[in-house]
Amino acid sequence: MKKITFLASVLLVTGSMFAQSQRLVFVEAFSQASCGPCASQNPAMNAAITAATSDTVISLKYQTSWPGVDPMNAQNPTEVAARVSYYGVTGVPDRRLDGNMGTTISSTTIRNRYPVASPFTIALSHTFSSDYDSVFITMNITCTQAVSGPLKAHVAMVEKDIQFASAPGSNGETIFYSVMRKMLPDANGTNLATTWTVGQTQTLNFAAPIPSYIYNLNKFAVVSFIQDNTTKNVKQAGYSAPLVLPASTNDAGVSAISSPATILCNTSITPTVTIRNYSATTLTSCTVNYQIDGGAVVSMPWTGSLAPNATSPFTFPAATVGVGNHSLVTYTSMPNGTNDWFMNNNTKNKSFTIIGTPVAAPVVEGFAATGWPYAGWAIDNPDGAYTWTRVTNAGGFAATGQSLKLEYYSSPSGQIDDFFVPAFDLTAPGNSASLTFDVAYAQYSTENDRLQVHVSTNCGSTWTQLFSKAGSALSTSPAVGSGQFTPNATQWRTETVNLTPYLTQPNVILRFRGTSNYGNNLFVDNINISSTVTSTQEIGSTGNSIDVYPNPMNNNATIEVNLTETQQTTVEVFNIVGQNVLTINKGALTAGEHKLNFDSSELNAGIYFVSLTTENGKITKRVVINK
Repeated sequence: MKKITFLASVLLVTGSMFAQSQRLVFVEAFSQASCGPCASQNPAMNAAITAATSDTVISLKYQTSWPGVDPMNAQNPTEVAARVSYYGVTGVPDRRLDGNMGTTISSTTIRNRYPVASPFTIALSHTFSSDYDSVFITMNITCTQAVSGPLKAHVAMVEKDIQFASAPGSNGETIFYSVMRKMLPDANGTNLATTWTVGQTQTLNFAAPIPSYIYNLNKFAVVSFIQDNTTKNVKQAGYSAPLVLPASTNDAGVSAISSPATILCNTSITPTVTIRNYSATTLTSCTVNYQIDGGAVVSMPWTGSLAPNATSPFTFPAATVGVGNHSLVTYTSMPNGTNDWFMNNNTKNKSFTIIGTPVAAPVVEGFAATGWPYAGWAIDNPDGAYTWTRVTNAGGFAATGQSLKLEYYSSPSGQIDDFFVPAFDLTAPGNSASLTFDVAYAQYSTENDRLQVHVSTNCGSTWTQLFSKAGSALSTSPAVGSGQFTPNATQWRTETVNLTPYLTQPNVILRFRGTSNYGNNLFVDNINISSTVTSTQEIGSTGNSIDVYPNPMNNNATIEVNLTETQQTTVEVFNIVGQNVLTINKGALTAGEHKLNFDSSELNAGIYFVSLTTENGKITKRVVINK
């Protein structure tokens, strides 16, 4: 597919004596596929707009990111968010009539607004490139009444209607009208002259690639409008209706990627996909393509005979990629030698990771760094929707502000998302090994969202479950039935998983799996894997013990050491990356209980480990310092 860059050209002309222009009423609506009130109120609004016809009213719908799942928003969240911010929208449904808020959209309000003259006339048109991968838009503006102000021209690609076989969100809606798909050049629009005289004109030309997420090119239309950037009043709107495309019933796509796996231990991959015939006619040929990390496109022909809705596997030749994280994009083109107007089902994406040499334990991660997923970490997001993301507004016990979040609040029941810890080596000397991590979770009501941890010693060929909690057992907070759950410092719990059976394994991988039941949000932080460190008080083989309280602590705490006999002891504090930051005691202590003062006033907030070392062994206690 060729690349098209944005192009705008401007022509200014002056003239004389124009009549005022007939207004086209402009409706903007903010809605969402999981918004219950939207589903109940949208039919009346849509009926009023349809009854008025496009000669009277033009509409533009923005699908927001809240309160739940909406694939149309996920395809272009940034520009929707910009319009949400522009109007200060705080909830859906939200409607604007010519930029004015709080107006009911009905046949009456449209009819009352229509006679108000406009100072502009807009002539809007669009055409496609010969291969239908790009669009060319022309917006001719003519001033018919002198006007001034900070004016902007906005142009939006829309789909006249999008129809799903089943509701894509939770509110039951399956048909969505006049959905904004892409704005040109972006949601900020194009600055126009601040002072206009009668007869003055301006022409804007745009050339842009057609987004791959467009569902149906037969429904592709263009909407434009001129808006005062201060008052938000819309002066005029324009519409270019869907074009009549050459007859075509051919529709193919990639429905699944079966190879490569999410994690691999060698650098050779053999991309394998499933081709599906989405049309009502037999598919006999198409081109199958893939691209790794935005590199060169590999294209190969497929021939055969696929009945409607039938599938066929397709395997590319083996390829070599380097160690690290990668992205694979696969798609079909030219079904039966013709253009494919239904492009949204053409493409599948997958992220995968080639694992390098396993790292020696300990593995410690508090998600402070940007650039998630990190090198060696991997995410499996089969549905391409909500998945494990790094957030900066919640950290374990509020010691930091970063953690991983899985948004069960917006994820449909049954959705599964995984993240993988880099492979690690547990062959170093030690008599125990463990995984600890902090978790925070709230149900919405009584849902059983689940978190599991699995282990593999054969590079993901098989997995063994080590941890599984769901619903109330997973909860660290009472149910939060109003809005999304974000934990405070008290709404965390530390979990400990025994890894001792894997001490002799040189290549261990852990998988954290979240399964949604459409409840509320889950957070994971402070992953620590070690063959010598544990996160709970332990009694060593000699009977020695250590405890720290209070925990979490502020500037001071008490370290309680119990020894079975007089021993040379060292009590030290280590930060989360294993650096010694404080030595509290080094010398002989007698048998029995000893209380030592832990002054942390010079330490930053965070996760630390207090370690008791004697000639008979080492015991470590995990502590949290809050400031």
